[in-house]
Amino acid sequence: MNIGRTLLTLASLGLLVAVSVGAAAAQNEPVYKMEGAWHGIVTVGMMLTPSLDTFTSDAQRQGVEGTFLCTIPAVGKMPNPANPSGWLAVSPSGHGNWVRIGKNRYAFTALRSLFDEIGKPVGWAKYWGTITPISDNEYTGTMTVQYYLLNGTAMFPQPFTGTMHSNRIEITLEQ
Repeated sequence: MNIGRTLLTLASLGLLVAVSVGAAAAQNEPVYKMEGAWHGIVTVGMMLTPSLDTFTSDAQRQGVEGTFLCTIPAVGKMPNPANPSGWLAVSPSGHGNWVRIGKNRYAFTALRSLFDEIGKPVGWAKYWGTITPISDNEYTGTMTVQYYLLNGTAMFPQPFTGTMHSNRIEITLEQ
């Protein structure tokens, strides 16, 4: 009985030490900021799109939440489900919000305008996902995209998924 109790105590003590060492290592891991200007590539399916993103913090919650602006080149035309002879496109700029959800992990949601071939508003393109900074100057992430009509109805049965990889835009000093 004493041997069983001793083994249980030693196992519990070993587990406590392992958890403490792991927690200490995690505390020493640097925290990377999202604030700033970034350039990168977004991949959805086979489509690669250059992206420019600017993240700013909420003044009351620095480093915890904020807004962002995402700019991409004009996206190519896609078929308009409501008008087979027409097309749809999304606006080149997207506006959204972000929030820190863990150490070096952020969630975001952004919207772009969706319009038809004559510029008539058709709905919204919604983008959401997570970003993981892997250094002060680089992040990776995942993204989900869905298109919605103005009344909120999803245009496609399943959203599209993709990945992101960006680098901070570094300052170049004049010589």
